[in-house]
Amino acid sequence: MIKTIGKVIEVFVPKQYKNGSLLDIMDRTKIGFKVMTDNGIKEIIQEQNEFNAKIMKNDLVAIIKQTISDKDFVDIELYEGDEND
Repeated sequence: MIKTIGKVIEVFVPKQYKNGSLLDIMDRTKIGFKVMTDNGIKEIIQEQNEFNAKIMKNDLVAIIKQTISDKDFVDIELYEGDEND
């Protein structure tokens, strides 16, 4: 597991297609974040859920990359500090 801390510089609704047609913005289910880290800007796009919907511009976040059963996963969550960091 790799954990990176960064600051959200942009929150956006990415383009999403269904059957080759661009979905109306109200029908899209994904959310995107541009996060400034020590290693540059990272872009994360995920299905919107109750946790990532609360993330706003200028929030500190943790980007967690991990591999489970040979599949790579990237999660983003609000960062409130951690005594292990």
